Amino acid sequence: MPSAVWTVDVLLEGTESSSTCTLLTADRHRLIVDTGLSDQEAVLTRALAHRGLLPTDIDAVINTHLHIDHCGNNSMFPNATVFMSQQEWAWTEAFYAAIFNSETPETVMPTFYPQLASHGLKTRAIRNIVRLAQMFWDPARLGREGQRRWLETAPLPEGLELLSTPGHTPHHVSILVTAGEPVIIAGDAVLTEEHDAAVRTMIPFSREQFAATRHALLNHGHRIVPGHGAAFLPKIGSVI
Repeated sequence: MPSAVWTVDVLLEGTESSSTCTLLTADRHRLIVDTGLSDQEAVLTRALAHRGLLPTDIDAVINTHLHIDHCGNNSMFPNATVFMSQQEWAWTEAFYAAIFNSETPETVMPTFYPQLASHGLKTRAIRNIVRLAQMFWDPARLGREGQRRWLETAPLPEGLELLSTPGHTPHHVSILVTAGEPVIIAGDAVLTEEHDAAVRTMIPFSREQFAATRHALLNHGHRIVPGHGAAFLPKIGSVI
């Protein structure tokens, strides 16, 4: 029996401060990879309406990771199964609990971002990051508990392959659309086509892992949908 053939359609193209949201369609399936910031609900609804869809038509959501700009609208989709990494959920929940409950978040953040000191962030910048996270982090926006399926144990629909892509966060994943023309929905494993583009996102959990993962994904040679820029086809001989 042939694999389902998926259509890849970028609903919202990522910018320097907001993430890409991608619609995958096959047969009767309507699936979204990453759902953006919570304040993008209206624009995401309009993007779906432009395609003749309602939020209730979406039957699955996949989160590449759980930074606030990638999962803030999961709750828009009441009929969707929400796939996320259980390890990513545990790590993220512990991270936010630690920084929100501390009067000196700069002292607890290195537990979760061990390379923090090497990025030269001042205390004021770290506290601003925490304030921004407090504004947008709401576990209720990730969907009901009964909607969740853990990527470690729940199979994805046929024609979609889970890729482990650590570095941006320790348990980041990407999605390889294997049926039809292969496409990698990279999330923040590939921020943009330009490796040094300015993006307002968290520092990588590991610079070394992040660089190695980006290089490996681009070396696949497939079209890439990055987390914060336009889709692109890696140029042969210029993979960085």
